[in-house]
Amino acid sequence: MDTKTIVIIGAGPVGCYAAHLLADQGHEVTVYENHPQIGSPVQCTGLLTGDFDELGLPIKSFLVNTIDSIEVNSPNHKIELAQKEYLVCRVKFDNFFADLARKSGATLLTNHAFVRKEGRELIIYNSVEKKEIRVLPDLVIAADGPLSPTAKAHGLYHSERENYYGIQATVEGDFAPAKIQTYFSNEACPGLFAWVVSESSTRARVGLAAKKNSREYFDAFMKKNGYQVVEMQAGTIPLYHPAQKLQQDNCYVVGDAAGFVKATTLGGLIPGLKQAKALARSIQLGTSYEKESAPIAKRLRMHLRIRKILDKFNDKDFDRLVKYVGQSRVLDILQTHTRENPLPILLKVGIREPRFAYFLKHFV
Repeated sequence: MDTKTIVIIGAGPVGCYAAHLLADQGHEVTVYENHPQIGSPVQCTGLLTGDFDELGLPIKSFLVNTIDSIEVNSPNHKIELAQKEYLVCRVKFDNFFADLARKSGATLLTNHAFVRKEGRELIIYNSVEKKEIRVLPDLVIAADGPLSPTAKAHGLYHSERENYYGIQATVEGDFAPAKIQTYFSNEACPGLFAWVVSESSTRARVGLAAKKNSREYFDAFMKKNGYQVVEMQAGTIPLYHPAQKLQQDNCYVVGDAAGFVKATTLGGLIPGLKQAKALARSIQLGTSYEKESAPIAKRLRMHLRIRKILDKFNDKDFDRLVKYVGQSRVLDILQTHTRENPLPILLKVGIREPRFAYFLKHFV
């Protein structure tokens, strides 16, 4: 394998994990981050399913809370299922991956923003020294988020991509110490759901996301529940698009820049980290990046199909769904699988509760 000079735009966890893996292979890797600090501003809930354990990475250094149950609320029904999840501090989480990249030999430069592309040269702006620099890497990796200027400059941003707009607040109050609460209704959050994720018995992360009017729904949800804001975060979240290309010429897209996000929950950390591994494997072996990413993309397509069904739900449909899910024979299935891979859940649930076929009317 030839050693290559690789530029990664964006020092989020996915970009830094790719930097770590590629630097370990012996490549000369430089990561450019436009913000002055890694992990700031925070634009994510920081919730990981138990599938994070598959990556073989330590979690204690950035763990805030271990979740053991999820409460699902529809307008007139409520159920609870056992599920192991991790809530992390995103600043510590992001810096863990940045440190991992540095220890592997990658160079990380903050206050450096991608500006444009001229031929194969990248123009990077150093906001501290207030000057442009030119770099000519062998490979470019766009890991600069859902609106990725790097992907756009390389013709890798699909014109039909859609985004959600998420708003979240840290609040203080009285909470079950190891629980996630979700609220499915068209009043609370049409097109997705609202969430309350406990950091502790006295603190939680409360938020929602929508394609439009997210602040309006967020303010109404906060007022209805009497929550007082301690700290606010907001961010753009991409909706997975199956026609999104992952590579063109010497540029690859990864993570949010590739739209590798679960359309059901808008969680992108684990798909993105797994995609970083697929990218590193592709570069190491000289294989197709699209094929290496295909198993992840297959799951994301299933999440997208489910999202298209849920988008057509009215509140009676949500009530019916929660009622069916609340049966012990269905809960048993949900409690033995994470939401990363929905296909085995759907197959098993369909066999145990044939009435789920009712929702297929929304599939057309």
